[in-house]
Amino acid sequence: MKKKQTVRIILFITGLVTLGLGARILLLSDLGTGGIDALAIGLARILGFSFGMVINLIGITLIIIGAILKKRSLEWKPIVTSILYGIIFDLWGWILFNRFTSPKLPSHKGVMFLIGLLIAALGGALYILMEISTSSVDYIMLAIKERFHLSIQNSRILLEILFVLGAWLVQGPIGVGTICIMLLFGPILQACMKLLNPVLIKLGVLSKESRPIGIKVRKIILKNK
Repeated sequence: MKKKQTVRIILFITGLVTLGLGARILLLSDLGTGGIDALAIGLARILGFSFGMVINLIGITLIIIGAILKKRSLEWKPIVTSILYGIIFDLWGWILFNRFTSPKLPSHKGVMFLIGLLIAALGGALYILMEISTSSVDYIMLAIKERFHLSIQNSRILLEILFVLGAWLVQGPIGVGTICIMLLFGPILQACMKLLNPVLIKLGVLSKESRPIGIKVRKIILKNK
């Protein structure tokens, strides 16, 4: 049991690291940021706060809203996960942006963007399926799914639309990539979850009888095949 839990923790962190890498590659493609990043940048300009501080404030707000939607007490794990992800995100920024520059050709930008999108979705699917915790964004995504009986795909699209609308209101940087992330990340995330779930069960990392997050995810996957 301890060995299985250790493997899950390792894969959970691996998922976060992979998600952070994908998100940084998306930024490096220079086609636009995700909705929540655009919202944070716009708010940071208005409030005069740092980007990191605004991201943390948005994260805490999302967790509070998610707890209200779930009608449960506030959870600390998503807050810790969001802080950990922020550290990973900054580390990947230091590694990539100090060594690489954004491509010049539109076709190269597009290829880099798609690679980043796939990597981010794969990482997101992996760490969610480990049933340990979620980031603030994925926490409220699951809360929306549970409260309004939507799929992961539709919950994520709805959330991204709200982020983009918020970014537009505060004049955050919205580009072609922002719209693509809004429309494509949810479906790709759900596809990655469908792909990984049976593999992880077969490898013995996950079981059919599992924690609440894992049970919900599996129901979503089976329902939307």
